[in-house]
Amino acid sequence: MEFRKIQAFARVYELQSFSLAAKDLFLSQPTISTHIISLEQELRVSLFDRIGRKVIPTQAGTILYQGVNDAFRIFEQTKSSIQELTNQVSGRVIIGGSTIPSNYLLPAVLAAFKQDYHDVCVDLRISDSIQISQDVLEGKLDFGLVGGYADNSDLDNHLLFKDNLLVVADPYTASQINRGLSAQDLLQLPWVMREKGSGTRQALEAALHKHNMDACSLPVKVLVQSTEAMVRCVLSGLGVGITSRLAVNDYISSKQLVELDVDDLEMHRHFYLIKHKRRTLFRCASVCMQHILARLSRNT
Repeated sequence: MEFRKIQAFARVYELQSFSLAAKDLFLSQPTISTHIISLEQELRVSLFDRIGRKVIPTQAGTILYQGVNDAFRIFEQTKSSIQELTNQVSGRVIIGGSTIPSNYLLPAVLAAFKQDYHDVCVDLRISDSIQISQDVLEGKLDFGLVGGYADNSDLDNHLLFKDNLLVVADPYTASQINRGLSAQDLLQLPWVMREKGSGTRQALEAALHKHNMDACSLPVKVLVQSTEAMVRCVLSGLGVGITSRLAVNDYISSKQLVELDVDDLEMHRHFYLIKHKRRTLFRCASVCMQHILARLSRNT
């Protein structure tokens, strides 16, 4: 099995898309498809089921990926060990980040890191906090940044910073809402809601629980998978939403969004850097992790 074919297979498996894998590897989609077909012919099994535009790994595909992932890690570890002999910090770091740190904090932090460590490739993968925790546990990520404490005995949680959450609306919607809202009043508002598993939604659920309320009782008009999509929907007047101040500060300053005061609802969360306790990081990953901790922990 040739390395370029294995590399193409791994990215299709991880991204669940031939087109995204092709874009990530700077190859054409037909080239990716050819690599996968060649592997399937060589192994005499189907590696993916193609259902419409969805790419779903078969059992054989999952087994191959587990072996390939182990092989990649051995290669990176060997490379890292050799480079340590010359005090080089290089290699690939795979980081998972939930929406807020990935979009609003990590870019500047990683830019400063890259100024000192040119030979390190950072692979930043964005997902919700629950999925990131699971991927760290399974060894798919070196470490992750999540919007809530990861309650698992195999994970170390390093507190990074406190995040304040706001309820926001577009100016017209805000003008139709009475000032001085209570938690109970939220049941009367149309909502643009994040998906289950997001740190933002978990924080809202925890705040409502203190008032014996369930987030499922809120009249959700639109369900979205990202902070950016939520903000865009709220800007369009589809409903109110809850998000980090980091994500909407500029919109509030320019009066495109209005912060709604909810008198008896305190909403905040803490971001953590999580790492598997029993996993030893390559030097490049360890250095990157310490850099992030040093930069972001100042905000706690």
